[in-house]
Amino acid sequence: MSNKEKLPFPQLVRAFWKPYQRLLRYMLPYKKRFFIGIGCGVLAGVLNGLIPLVIKQAGEMLMGPGAKMPSHQQLMAGSIEDKGPGIESVFWIAMLIPLVMVARGIFSYLNMYSLAWVSLRVLRDMRTELFAHLMSQSLDFFNREKAGKLMSRVMSDTGVAQSALTSISGNIIKDPIAVLTGVAVLVAIDWKFSLTTLVLFPICIVPMVVFGRRVRRAGKGEEQHAVQLSVILQETFAGMRVIKSFAREDYQTQQFKRTSNEQCGNSMRVRRSSDIVQPLIESISALGVVLAMLYVYYYGISFAKFAALCAGIFLLYNPVKNLSRIPMTMQRCMVSAMNIFELMGRKPTILDAPGAAVLTRCEGRIEFDRVGFDYGTGKEALQDVQLHIEPGKKYALVGASGAGKSTILSLIMRFYEPQRGAVRIDGHDLREVTQASLRSQIGMVTQETFLFHDTIRENIRYGRLDATDAEIEAAAKSAFAHDFILAQPNGYDTVVGDKGCMLSGGQQQRLAIARALLKNAPVLLLDEATSALDSESERMVQAALERLSEGRTVVAIAHRLSTVLKSDCIVVMDHGRIAAMGTHSELLGKSDLYRSIYELQFHHGEIAA
Repeated sequence: MSNKEKLPFPQLVRAFWKPYQRLLRYMLPYKKRFFIGIGCGVLAGVLNGLIPLVIKQAGEMLMGPGAKMPSHQQLMAGSIEDKGPGIESVFWIAMLIPLVMVARGIFSYLNMYSLAWVSLRVLRDMRTELFAHLMSQSLDFFNREKAGKLMSRVMSDTGVAQSALTSISGNIIKDPIAVLTGVAVLVAIDWKFSLTTLVLFPICIVPMVVFGRRVRRAGKGEEQHAVQLSVILQETFAGMRVIKSFAREDYQTQQFKRTSNEQCGNSMRVRRSSDIVQPLIESISALGVVLAMLYVYYYGISFAKFAALCAGIFLLYNPVKNLSRIPMTMQRCMVSAMNIFELMGRKPTILDAPGAAVLTRCEGRIEFDRVGFDYGTGKEALQDVQLHIEPGKKYALVGASGAGKSTILSLIMRFYEPQRGAVRIDGHDLREVTQASLRSQIGMVTQETFLFHDTIRENIRYGRLDATDAEIEAAAKSAFAHDFILAQPNGYDTVVGDKGCMLSGGQQQRLAIARALLKNAPVLLLDEATSALDSESERMVQAALERLSEGRTVVAIAHRLSTVLKSDCIVVMDHGRIAAMGTHSELLGKSDLYRSIYELQFHHGEIAA
């Protein structure tokens, strides 16, 4: 962008044309309404330029073609002869001016309304497409990107790009026609006067070029700080519990204040460079007025012609002003458009293969065939993993943090793809089935339960969107959540707050289990679902999990061995490898690593017993 900051306006137009063409395709579904708006704008521009001609004709019919402006003495003495037409003719001649003005107003309104109608739909479509594209990205994309930055792209950048698209498309046709028509009428009325007053118009381009570059530079900084503000806001609201616990409210406020000050400085530079253009143009135009007055004094012209010429110059003001803003608008829009299309151009790292199969029924047989995986850091998270998970059985993954347990669950969900080997479900390589159909066969309950800022009913319904209220309540009862839900102020219609903050940890987990029960998937993944709970909550959640696990293939991660002792198979992980497998009693006898983990959590006296 640094090279483009120095581009003159013609080269800027060429640089902007490609992204502008991409923006134009959002208008295609609404081209009929758009061209109606443009047509009305053209008519409004033509009528705007014709108003001086109407004033001249009306004036000459009322006062005569050669009537000079009356002197002060003539007005005081009342010596002006009344040789004009009758009152009825005067009325209809005078009505020409308001009729043209009303017609211009109607067409201007239809122009603005039609373009606003198109504009809002373009904004809706652009935001929806960008949001849908972001939703198609793989999990690693969201691990890298800042949520506040993405929010700014979806909300702010799309708004700037849409505003530029419609304003430039409308003004670049309507206002030049208004200017050309107005100049042509002025020249037709008196070409010497027109050349005298309009000779300064080319000079008006100089402020646009000079200050346009400054707007472009300052606008880049303004946009960057706007993104940073969004990031601070998002992280502050998401991490409010941490901020409060460390008493860092003042620190966060200072961060926000500092970034706001920097954005304010950039915004003021943009405003200074943008707003000074118009006064400079008006000052240059004032010199044109001086020349016009000298011309009138020297040559002498009729009153009707003078009034028409003055009106014509005045009516050129708005179209010229709008045209002067186009370079500024283009410069501010280009950064936003490039940001949007940069995101649009990103491809998900996990894609469905062409002709990928739809997994309709799943037994729950999962196989890891010599799987190797790393997160791009060069350090392998999984090394040559061989694991066969039989349908309808419960498998527990244990081991130290970083042993690879969560990675196994992520690969089963196909959040990532292995660099080596293959993961299969019912004999199908996960890369050969669609992601949506795979995940429809898998339920998941994690330690950090996420609930939406919505009612309890809708949070449970998220597991299956077409579920009835009766099915939702049945799932809640199975998850031992029905009683505490009824105790809430509005029962199932109680709003749980941001991320479920109005509920306890155990209550949140039971709602997550109810959601998974409602989904009724044949495969269940549990990621340390009870590790953060107190004993009473753990007992309730564990009972709900046991009910959820019935008849399903279960792969569970647990740091508390007490929750997995009854598993059909316990898989001991160590540095990305499977160190041992077996039942609890088998592993106590053959795995030193498992025995050490067990002894850390249980007293020796309990082991002897």
